[in-house]
Amino acid sequence: MSVKTHREVKHPRLSDNKLADYMNASEQARRGILRSCKYQPKAAVIQHHDAKKMVAESMVNGNVNHDMLTQKLELYHGKITDTEFEAEVKQHNIDYVNCVLTMGCEAIKGKDFDRCKTQRKLDFNGTEISFFPDLLVARTNQKNNRKIGAINFRYSKSAKLPDKTAGYQSALMFGVLRDEPFEPEAVAERDLCQTLDCFNGKVYAAPSNAVYLYKEMQAACGAIAYQWPNIEPPAGAVF
Repeated sequence: MSVKTHREVKHPRLSDNKLADYMNASEQARRGILRSCKYQPKAAVIQHHDAKKMVAESMVNGNVNHDMLTQKLELYHGKITDTEFEAEVKQHNIDYVNCVLTMGCEAIKGKDFDRCKTQRKLDFNGTEISFFPDLLVARTNQKNNRKIGAINFRYSKSAKLPDKTAGYQSALMFGVLRDEPFEPEAVAERDLCQTLDCFNGKVYAAPSNAVYLYKEMQAACGAIAYQWPNIEPPAGAVF
């Protein structure tokens, strides 16, 4: 019997990160993104959940507390792994945090920071988008009005995040929180919807045309839903 290599996702579904990547990709790259989302490898993939948690918990008043993050990393070095894959994941997370410690990051706007604990499932014209920023952020202005936003961490070991991709990522957060604020009667603010590129420490706030970009993403998802049934599996895939 052949060993199954992939699982098929029957209904259109992308993460918020994948949607941002898709919006700034070439047509050829777009096909690859959709194929990877519809036909997911059964083999485990490397995730950076531990690194994101350490960085998020080390944020103090919009800045990474270097000493706090260093202490967390030292403790993480002692984490026991049982398999080669677990050891590889651990090293990738260590590299991620070391990059943040080396590069630092630009100041992040906001006053109150909290880990996002709930993933939202958004319906964009028949395509499900998983919305799960790393931090929720808020502030109270001089008129005592509550402003809210969110922060998403992006990281690549070898290259910075393209500016346009980051713009789409932040615009998505602004659009979602404008329509569905996580605090009653609070208002989403563009400057508080920020993407942090942990490769080089650059922070990208939602651009001035964030509403337009958000609507473009929703429209693109309609086209994705239409294409989904006809996306071919990768060569050699076994189901």
